[in-house]
Amino acid sequence: MGTATAAAPRLPLRQRAFMRDEDWRKDELRTVVFWLIAAASLALGGTFGLLGLRGFPCLAVYVAALVAGPPAYWTAILGVDDEDFGGKMEILNDSIGAGAAAFLLAWTGVYTALHV
Repeated sequence: MGTATAAAPRLPLRQRAFMRDEDWRKDELRTVVFWLIAAASLALGGTFGLLGLRGFPCLAVYVAALVAGPPAYWTAILGVDDEDFGGKMEILNDSIGAGAAAFLLAWTGVYTALHV
């Protein structure tokens, strides 16, 4: 009778989110990127509101961070090639709208609470 070997249990996403060369499924990578963008959007929006910054330059900085930050994260930290998952926009697709909403709500909320 043969012996069956059980597959090693996978670590939770929050632990794997900073481990290089893990085996990523598309939905897992998109989930990690979604929460990374959400957290960064809240932090950046809250910081801009706290500092009393206003106007288009703040939006430009946010868009630049959104375009450059996550791809740098999954390339440099996770060692993932975005072409294996359908390209950069395929990974970012679900995160852009929610991240922008979180950024704007944090920015305007903190700014209004402290400076108006």
